[in-house]
Amino acid sequence: MTSETYYTLDEAAQILKLHTQTLRRWIRQGKLPARRFGRQFRLRPEDLERAARSSADDEIADNRHFDRLALAGLAELWDNEEDAIYDDWQKLYSAAEG
Repeated sequence: MTSETYYTLDEAAQILKLHTQTLRRWIRQGKLPARRFGRQFRLRPEDLERAARSSADDEIADNRHFDRLALAGLAELWDNEEDAIYDDWQKLYSAAEG
């Protein structure tokens, strides 16, 4: 008989550096599979890893969305979009290297 490792919500929250209520919300939303043992949830390590990767991917997507919004806002400040996305800012602003 093999025994699986399960973490309590407190242990999982500490591992992922999240609040236990965040984990409860993820369980409710179906983002994080959990097993019930009595009245308490238990989480498998592989499910925690999958949820952590998914959370990181969501954060990256949110950052990209923010970057696009910021770029759109900057484009309004310049005469044209090419100036807003100009990568070589030192040449653009005649900044001295050094």
